[in-house]
Amino acid sequence: MERKKVLIVCPYPIDTAPGQRFRFEQYLQIMADAGIDVTIRPFLSAKTLEVLYESGHFMRKAAGVTAGYLRRIALLPRLRGFDYVLLFREAAPLGPPVFESVMFMLGCQVIYDFDDAIFLSMGSLSGSRFVEKAKCVSKVPWITKRSRQVTVCNQFLKEWALQYNTNVVVLPTTVDSKYFDHSKCYRTDQIPVLGWTGSYSTAKYLDLVRSALVRLQERYDFEFVVICNYDPGFSELKRYRFVKWRSATEVEDLSGLDIGLMPVPEGTWEKGKVGLKAIQYSALGIVPVVSNVGSGPEVVQDGKTGVVVENSERAWYGALTWLLDNRLRWRTMGHCARQYVLRRYSVAAQAPVYISLFQETARQLNCIGG
Repeated sequence: MERKKVLIVCPYPIDTAPGQRFRFEQYLQIMADAGIDVTIRPFLSAKTLEVLYESGHFMRKAAGVTAGYLRRIALLPRLRGFDYVLLFREAAPLGPPVFESVMFMLGCQVIYDFDDAIFLSMGSLSGSRFVEKAKCVSKVPWITKRSRQVTVCNQFLKEWALQYNTNVVVLPTTVDSKYFDHSKCYRTDQIPVLGWTGSYSTAKYLDLVRSALVRLQERYDFEFVVICNYDPGFSELKRYRFVKWRSATEVEDLSGLDIGLMPVPEGTWEKGKVGLKAIQYSALGIVPVVSNVGSGPEVVQDGKTGVVVENSERAWYGALTWLLDNRLRWRTMGHCARQYVLRRYSVAAQAPVYISLFQETARQLNCIGG
């Protein structure tokens, strides 16, 4: 069979964003082995990404974004050379779906993938009406309706997408073999390590557990570790350690945790979250403790593979107290969590579903004129 050609259009460079790494980057070699040649075209360059979330650097940011739009324009004449276009989230961060419009006009077979509730008004999240208008979130249902297929990370997003497209597949976000190759060492005779991993955008969720952790340290000696690209600061804790997130040491850094926290506030945006932290913890045999919001209860089986709690100081304190009083249960719960995630949220488990997206009978070139 002739090899298929797939174009992946995404916001960020390779190995820089968790969403991309856990949604499609882990499947690149599997796709190549299945006879699929992949071309990846990010909007931002690595140099622009370095300063994007820092204060200042206005000229570098403006030049980087402008270069991104120029790269998109240069890509348009090449669209006819691909069998499929995998669009992750959006072709460009601002403005209407101009580039997507060209894709559909040319008849490209677009597979639209997103892992957040990106159809929500950003003004309600950022407090900025300008951001809301610039993001043009109305393009999300427009793209959803016209795509050949839509892939999302959970049932909440699927139910939303079904309003506009009947061909919607839940494809869970997964972790690869490097997680499952690790053998967890349970240290029940040492100071327990509780921890959290995430990014700047979700660090604010830690406020849900601050008071519970402060109260907890009055009764137990433990260390709290945050692995992130931003230090949220926990000066109120006796033992606190910040670890700068790095892709190369991600698994090693996480492996030092005994209990992994995933607090998530109640909200429509949060219902679209994938539960990635709980998946990472579980894959490494770390006991996950998660809010009963979004995908948390889907990833964690309460009382068996971890603990699901309500968002109150009392509930979080109670759950963590129980775990610290029952340290001999960690090994069993961690093992069950690992096996559950291996069956449902591993690359190996979802690879057949992922590859099937590109294996339906199609013309040699699905774009008009190919």
